[in-house]
Amino acid sequence: MKRLLLTMIIILSLAETATAQMLALRTDAVPYMAFAPNIGAEIVTGNKTTFMVEAIGAYHSFGTNMIAVGASPEFRYWFHGRPMSRGFLGASLFGAAYRWHNYEETTPMAERRTYKGKVGAAALTFGYVWGLGKRERWNMELRGGLGAYRYSEKSRYSVKGTKERPAEKGWAILPYKVGLSFSYILPVEPRNK
Repeated sequence: MKRLLLTMIIILSLAETATAQMLALRTDAVPYMAFAPNIGAEIVTGNKTTFMVEAIGAYHSFGTNMIAVGASPEFRYWFHGRPMSRGFLGASLFGAAYRWHNYEETTPMAERRTYKGKVGAAALTFGYVWGLGKRERWNMELRGGLGAYRYSEKSRYSVKGTKERPAEKGWAILPYKVGLSFSYILPVEPRNK
């Protein structure tokens, strides 16, 4: 989490020193359905490119005993005249850690089990952005992608002396970042010298 905060500070400081850069604050509506709040920032890095960082967290999502936190940087290339408008193709990374236990207070001790794991992904994303309103400060984005995921999970029984299952590791190809996002563009004005 400290790395994510440091990355956000670096991005914001670069936006302050750049001339005529644009910065957008964003959130994805789909994870909120799973009670997983998220926030992101996207900054223009060139005539047709942007860099984005998003963070997501979940605490007892859908009433489960799961806690998860993740972050995702993404580099985007915009096909049309300007960044943060119309179609894009992105290259993204993702990392998350989670902890989940499958028991309630009434579950017998011998059946209580805790799962801990990590997941990482590299993916290609694509999407389209529509400006909302006359000034187009608000944007709506529909996106999706395909990613290669690497996961590692351990499980442990709560009762001492019970064997712990060895870590399960593997790869999977799955859909990535299928979502509907909303963003607000903050123009960063150049400083007067």
